Amino acid sequence: MISRISVVGSITLALLLLTGCSGAAETAGTTPTPSVSTPPETLDDLAVGDMLTDAQAKQLNGQVGTQRPYQQDDGSYIVIDVAQPLPESVRQEVAASIATSDSSDLASFFRKTDEESAATGKTLIVVRYMSASTLDGEPLTAWMASSAATGFPGFHGASAEEVAAQAQAWASATRDPSQYEVVIING
Repeated sequence: MISRISVVGSITLALLLLTGCSGAAETAGTTPTPSVSTPPETLDDLAVGDMLTDAQAKQLNGQVGTQRPYQQDDGSYIVIDVAQPLPESVRQEVAASIATSDSSDLASFFRKTDEESAATGKTLIVVRYMSASTLDGEPLTAWMASSAATGFPGFHGASAEEVAAQAQAWASATRDPSQYEVVIING
């Protein structure tokens, strides 16, 4: 737990205890919605956003490469690629799932974030409006970004867009920017 909290950020964020927030989920950036409504016949020419049958999802999951199946809330499967941005429908489900975590409990927040990171193959950077206080009791309510990414400094600011831009700039400067996905939990 101590190492997880330090990952939240070396700025004020590392000293914070979350006190709670909830709300609807929103995501940063856009990716076109899937254009394929029926599963392809073979796995040869899959594109991000293609729907898969259960059998195709099992087959794709065993292959080597950057594409993988993502099981959506309704039980259906969609193709994602860890080297490309997530489809918008997946980003929305990821944000909604993380939004259900108890934001006053860091363990719950990180557990949900870790689950979604594993499901997508992405290191998620979560932007969320949080009320917190420093160890010396000073209140702080702001948009903040946190991630399990090694070396992630944490960011805070007056708007989700400002913090998401800071986080995206940080991710873009890394050796493999495609491994990161910025997700905004709006509330």
